[in-house]
Amino acid sequence: MITRVAIVDDHKLFRKSFELLISQIQGVEVVFMASNGLDLIEALESKTVVIDLVFLDIQMPKLDGYQTASILTKKYPEIKILILTSYDDVYSVIRMLDYNIAGYLTKNTKPKDIRNAILTVRESGVYFDKNITISLKDLDLDINQKPLLVTLSERELELIQLFAKQYNGREIADKLSISFRTVEKHKEILMQKTQSYNFIGVIMYAFLRHYIDESDFIRPSKK
Repeated sequence: MITRVAIVDDHKLFRKSFELLISQIQGVEVVFMASNGLDLIEALESKTVVIDLVFLDIQMPKLDGYQTASILTKKYPEIKILILTSYDDVYSVIRMLDYNIAGYLTKNTKPKDIRNAILTVRESGVYFDKNITISLKDLDLDINQKPLLVTLSERELELIQLFAKQYNGREIADKLSISFRTVEKHKEILMQKTQSYNFIGVIMYAFLRHYIDESDFIRPSKK
């Protein structure tokens, strides 16, 4: 299966370097690059390009990352959005959670983690920089905007913990001995229960309300 990738970043040198990096990943093909979100949206509207996943910067001319993510969420929800930016502050992350992003990475992310992010996201997982996630707990958020507390079943909590560890949907299905469709159904129910726009929002909800902690974001190393 080929994953068709777009890179949208206003730094030409970074775009070319990043293209070289991810083109070495088996099953990944870079099919589009642009310096701003407007060029991407116009290409999608004209049907000159079809993509599965976009690496999206935040600070860009014409149409920035927030505006682009908003349009993609509304018009092209099937496209996976991975934020790749130098912005590592929690406010940028929180703002991006309003959109249907599949992950948030900084430009200091290691190449192996970029590969893991692509593989995880294309199999219905979510992926984000663990350092950014951990720093969110120190932010004084107004949690009254969402239900203060919801009841999570043991299975639901187990599912959240596995997604937090960067397992994808199919891996989780195997681990829990359930179907991939059941995993997707659990995700849908959890998003409704926590009033989240995407599953990263569910993980943040569980984290900020102490259902899970820092240790739940650490994936066991392969032996």
